[in-house]
Amino acid sequence: MNKLMMGVKKFLRDEEGTEVVEWALVAGLVVAVGAAIFTLIGTQVKTHLGDLLKALGGTPPA
Repeated sequence: MNKLMMGVKKFLRDEEGTEVVEWALVAGLVVAVGAAIFTLIGTQVKTHLGDLLKALGGTPPA
């Protein structure tokens, strides 16, 4: 039983696992922010291209 408790204590003191989790959270946050920015930019680009097409005499897609 003592060996098990020593293993648990060693696992709790080990910071390598927490560092991996922190980097995974940072990466997930970067991806989420990037997706939001690209969504906003994409909507604006579609609007501007539609306006340009209308100005040139075409009909914008739905």
